[in-house]
Amino acid sequence: MDNELLEERPEKEATLSTDEMKQLVVLGRALSDLTRIRILGLLGQRAMYGQELAQALDVTPPTITHHLQPLVKAGLVKARREDNFRFYELDSEGLQHIAESTQRIARTLFGSEPLPPKSNGRARVVDSFIKDGHLLSLPAQYKKRRYVMEEIAHSFEWGRLYEEKEVNAIMRTFNDDFASLRREMIDQRIMMRENGKYWLVRPHNPV
Repeated sequence: MDNELLEERPEKEATLSTDEMKQLVVLGRALSDLTRIRILGLLGQRAMYGQELAQALDVTPPTITHHLQPLVKAGLVKARREDNFRFYELDSEGLQHIAESTQRIARTLFGSEPLPPKSNGRARVVDSFIKDGHLLSLPAQYKKRRYVMEEIAHSFEWGRLYEEKEVNAIMRTFNDDFASLRREMIDQRIMMRENGKYWLVRPHNPV
């Protein structure tokens, strides 16, 4: 791959409000655990009782309760009581609020929205560096580099956990230097990694 991959990315000055920083901390804590990501993946399919989640993930109900608390606090999940049980589902209003807020924050930090569809100027940048599904090189400019990595991120499924070999296989379809691409995903916080597992930090925006 082009030596641009090894260049230092330019630093950007960005200013967030206190409320925005607090929101990022709460959201970051909620999404920083593999079990919570798996819970979101399950609830993305259908609403479930706490006991169902515990059985699906092979953990105890108290463990599920522990992990659901930060998800509810972040506005990702909501709960309601049915008889003696708690019923959990994705919080559609909360997710919409988070999407709008994170887009504003992303524009402040990066000048772009998280994992957006390809359009306008972004499309021109992506098409310049990705030809017929092959990554020619990574741009030196941070914003353009971000566009390219977000485009590659659309090859991954939100809410799914990937083994490193799976990530490598997907990255290799773009360029043989899959290790550099994998590190770039982590460095840009597009993906997270823990105990050999990888997952997308943010869902894709609708096209």
